Amino acid sequence: MKKLFIAGALLLLGMTGVLLYLNAPPQGMRATSFTIEYGETAGTVARNLKKNGLVRSREFFLLASYAGGQHSLRTGRYRIFPGTTTLEILRKLTRGDVLTRKITIPEGFNLYQIADRLDAADVCDSDAFLVSASDTAFLKTLGITRQSAEGYLFPDTYRFPEASDPRDVIGVMYRKMMRVLGNRPAYGPGMTAHEILTLASLVEKEAKVYNEREIISSVFHNRLRRGMKLDCDPTVRYAVKKFIGPITVSDLKSDSPYNTYRRAGLPPTPICSPGRESILAAMYPKKTSFLYFVAKNDGSHYFSKTLKEHNEAVQRYQRRK
Repeated sequence: MKKLFIAGALLLLGMTGVLLYLNAPPQGMRATSFTIEYGETAGTVARNLKKNGLVRSREFFLLASYAGGQHSLRTGRYRIFPGTTTLEILRKLTRGDVLTRKITIPEGFNLYQIADRLDAADVCDSDAFLVSASDTAFLKTLGITRQSAEGYLFPDTYRFPEASDPRDVIGVMYRKMMRVLGNRPAYGPGMTAHEILTLASLVEKEAKVYNEREIISSVFHNRLRRGMKLDCDPTVRYAVKKFIGPITVSDLKSDSPYNTYRRAGLPPTPICSPGRESILAAMYPKKTSFLYFVAKNDGSHYFSKTLKEHNEAVQRYQRRK
């Protein structure tokens, strides 16, 4: 009996030693950025941990994962430091202690600009973001029934995990936009949410002076009621994907549904992400009789009721420019 007890004790000590060895940090372990991609299995994660010299045993990591019932390894980018044991790594990956980035998306950014900023901040790949933002099957799961998420992503300051799935980023920004819009059957003068966001995006790109938003909105509302073309320069920029530099005559002639110099009514989608104030201006325009406005080259605009007055203003301010 005594020999059996000693044998059992030695076996237990041996197993404990093995477990301590397997759990210990590998020799030469260095601070490493480790990423779990969307859809990766625990086996793939374990193999990558071993490949990067972060665990001694792939099998021990998997065994510990299943033994603890911790099957949900969260996607994202992690920072793992020297001296971190396998079980500590497992806890980090299941808690989702990912690296995050604070990022500001300014009002008036379009999808291409948002994609570039997210990429520069290591939040997600710009190409993958643009693919997801035009994936109609995915967008329908959010409630977006259009061809892209343009205009449906609220411009704000966010904190996103590094190496995020772009669908998660789009979901967060879309839900924020819906909270700002509110849930109502119609918006403004009998307009749909899509129409309000589209009009608000035009106001966002035209308005440089804060207190002109409602007046610019009134011009667009007045022209829409009369069946006039909106003649909005930013829609031309969006049509030809020319976001800087002067607009040319050939740009104005582009045959695009976004070119409001050639097509009556609103463009098919928003042309950027409008902010809260532009959305409110689109919903509640100021009551005016203005049908035209021209830039005064100081950020503000001159508003006119007649074409004659507008042409005189164009000569006055654009000739000075």
